[in-house]
Amino acid sequence: MEEITLTRLPNQLRIAYQPVTWSHTVSVGVWIGVGTKDEEKGEEGIAHFLEHVLFKGTKRKTGRQIARLIDALGGNIDAFTEKELTCFYLRVLPEHLPQGLALLKELLTEPLLRPKDIEVEKSIILAEIQNLEDTPEELVGEAFFEALWDGHPLSRPILGTKESVQKFRRSHLLRFLRRHYVPENIVVAGAGAMGTKEFVSLVSEHFGDWQSRQNNRQKEDFPPTPAPSLRFTYRQTEHFYFTFGVHSFPITDPIHYSASVVDIIVGGGASSRLFLEVREKRGLAYAIGSLSAAFKKAGFFAIGGSCSPSDAEKVIRIVARELRRLCRNGVSKEELERAKTQLKLNIIMAQESVTGLMMRLGRQIHYFGKPIPVEEIVKGIDRVTVDNVVNVARKLFMESKFAAAFLGPIGDNEAERLLSILNEERQV
Repeated sequence: MEEITLTRLPNQLRIAYQPVTWSHTVSVGVWIGVGTKDEEKGEEGIAHFLEHVLFKGTKRKTGRQIARLIDALGGNIDAFTEKELTCFYLRVLPEHLPQGLALLKELLTEPLLRPKDIEVEKSIILAEIQNLEDTPEELVGEAFFEALWDGHPLSRPILGTKESVQKFRRSHLLRFLRRHYVPENIVVAGAGAMGTKEFVSLVSEHFGDWQSRQNNRQKEDFPPTPAPSLRFTYRQTEHFYFTFGVHSFPITDPIHYSASVVDIIVGGGASSRLFLEVREKRGLAYAIGSLSAAFKKAGFFAIGGSCSPSDAEKVIRIVARELRRLCRNGVSKEELERAKTQLKLNIIMAQESVTGLMMRLGRQIHYFGKPIPVEEIVKGIDRVTVDNVVNVARKLFMESKFAAAFLGPIGDNEAERLLSILNEERQV
C-alpha cells in the first residue's frame, strides 16, 4: 500500500506527500483550485494569462533572475492552466527543494505585474490563440465544448479570446489573484526522495505564513446543462475535421470507471472499434479516437478525427453503427478484459515517475478531498462488468443527443445533415 500523508496547516492550506524510495529527486506542485470556470464575464482567459505573467518578475527578482535561478537549481519548473485547476510545479534534487519552494511562494504572493510585462505577454497569448485557430484539430476540440455546454463557464476556451485578452490590465489580474490565490484554495502536493516529516516541515516553513484575505467567498459552482448543438467553421482545408460527443458523468461518480472502459473499447487505441473499422479496415480516416474526461460537476465523452470531405458521411454512419452495435450487442469478455488491462496499465505507468505521482495527488485532493490509492483505482476498474459497459454505453449514446464541432470545405446544410445522421442512425 502507498504511504501518503495529508496535512492541513492553520491557514487551511493542504499538504499531500508520498515518499518514493527509488527516486533521487523530488517533484512538488502548488495546485490552485481555479481555472476558466471561475472567470467572470469579460475575464475570459485571465486564469491562463495570470499563470504566464507571474513568471515575469517579483518584488525581489526580475524575470531574468528567475530564469537564472531555475537553471541554477538544475531541475525544471513549469505551470499549466485547465478548466478547473492551475498548477505551478518543479522537480529538483532534495537539497534544492528549499530554494524551489521559496521561488514558488514568491511567484504566487509577490508578483510585480508590471504593465510593460503585461503588454508583452498579451502579444504572446494572442499569438498562441492565432496558432490554435490555425490548427483545425485543436479548434474543433475547443468548439465542441461550446456546442455541448453553450454559455456555461466550462464551455469557455482556456486561452480566452483576442478581444478579452487585449483588455486585461494590472488591476484585473490583481483582483483575480486576490480572489483565488488564497491558502484555503491551495494544495501543495509532492512525491520523491525525501522523508515525509522533512517535506511537510519545509512546506510549512515557506507557505505557513500565507494569510487568507477577508471576504474571500468563492462563487458556487453549478453543473452545466447539456444544450447539444452544432459549431461549424467553413474552411478550404484538404481534410474534414470533427469532434462530437455527449454530456457524461462527474469525476466523483463511481460510474466513471465504466465510462473509461467504454472509452478504451470505442476509440482508445489501435485495437479499438473505431480505429479498426474506420482506419484499418476501410482506410477512411488518418486519425480517429475517443476521449472520456470528467470535472467536478460534469464530464464528457467525445469522438474526434479527420477524413476526406467526400468520406465524411461514411465515417459518421460507421461511427453511429458501431455505437449502436455496442449498445445492443455488448462486448465479449475478452474485449472487456483487454480494455481493462490497457486502462490499468496506463494508470500504473503514470506512477513510475515522481511527477506522475505528484500530479495524481494534487488532482485527487482537489476533487475528492483525500488521496485515492492506486490499488483502489485498480479494484474499481476490475469491478467493471459487461453489463456495466452496456448500461453506460446506452446512457451515453442512446439517451443523449450529440453535440458536434465540424471544420472543413462543406456547406452549412451538409454540416447540419451530418449531425442529424449521427443522432438519428445510432438509435435505428
